[in-house]
Amino acid sequence: MEHKIVFTDKVYLESLEDYEYENVKSVVFPIFDKVLCDNGWDKGFFDGKKVAVKPNLLHKTGVEKCVTTHPSYTRAACEYFTSLGASVVVCDSPGGLYNKALVEGVAKETGTLEAARLGGGVFNDDYGFEMISNHEYSKYSFNIINPLIEADVIVNLARLKTHALCEMTAAVKNMFGSIPGLQKAEQHARFPSKDSFASMICDVCLINSPQINLVDCVVCMEGNGPSGGTLRKMGAVAVSANPFAVDLLCSHMMGYGTDEVGTIRNAVSRGLCPDSVEKLEVIGEDYKKFVCKFKRPDSTAGGLAKQIPSVFGGRLRDALERKPVINKKKCVGCGICKNNCPVDAITIENKKAKIDKTKCIKCYCCQEFCPKLAVAAKNILGI
Repeated sequence: MEHKIVFTDKVYLESLEDYEYENVKSVVFPIFDKVLCDNGWDKGFFDGKKVAVKPNLLHKTGVEKCVTTHPSYTRAACEYFTSLGASVVVCDSPGGLYNKALVEGVAKETGTLEAARLGGGVFNDDYGFEMISNHEYSKYSFNIINPLIEADVIVNLARLKTHALCEMTAAVKNMFGSIPGLQKAEQHARFPSKDSFASMICDVCLINSPQINLVDCVVCMEGNGPSGGTLRKMGAVAVSANPFAVDLLCSHMMGYGTDEVGTIRNAVSRGLCPDSVEKLEVIGEDYKKFVCKFKRPDSTAGGLAKQIPSVFGGRLRDALERKPVINKKKCVGCGICKNNCPVDAITIENKKAKIDKTKCIKCYCCQEFCPKLAVAAKNILGI
């Protein structure tokens, strides 16, 4: 893992109205050509190289739900880089156990398995991982899945969505999937505050150093993302050699200020991207035509709790802050929330999930992974 990010301010932005493969290919291939140049490569560089294509495979869900990376992007990336002589492996670590049965099940359901085959790539069959340190970027070490460690180049394929904990998930947050299986949940306990978690996400992205970063903005998700929100059409695709730069642009198009998204705030403080979208070099479409106000996740909507001072030892603010609540009518007691809780705050009683509020750290993993949308974020007033 010797690759490094080129911290360019260039972001390529093009209109894309649908996921028809030929349409995706016609837009994405010319952008890939340009991002290769931004990284200082010619096409001959890839002959004999190992390329890891890293989509977002959050969990097992149909393509129409728009929760995971659309398979047309995965197929296009595989076809592009195999045509240059590279060997391409498609890989990710969804929520849950990191093993062949679970991961291939997710890949099949999301259309990723077939997309890899059609594009001339292969789907990952190595479920090992290794502890990686890079003290240039982080004082912490993380287990990273083998196909990303072994790659000469990482192609990062994300989907633009709101996120209950991070406000937004795009290129930077997508690299959290480099941490194997349930070890991702452990990071929530290791970094329990929103700021420390955002800093950790930036660390993980830097350690992986994806050099081609594409964010699907054709159909996005607003509200209770990354899996329980509502779909919103934007009709665009954004790509950069710098994942922090493309995320800055995407956050702005969602209607967020620079200070509202933890990973952007952290990236700016570390000099990884400019402090305003106006300082980006956006090439292609005028980004202003895509700017809109995305509905915020319930966990942060309105921001009332954030505005209340720390009186009474912060108890008033804590009481009004939204916490995950189980909808007993929707809950089927499957245990997925329990298995993904980083602090063991959830038990299954009488076939229903129950949250121990004294243990809950408000990471919203239960809401993120619930297949029945049975978890909502509410405050003491029930709103």
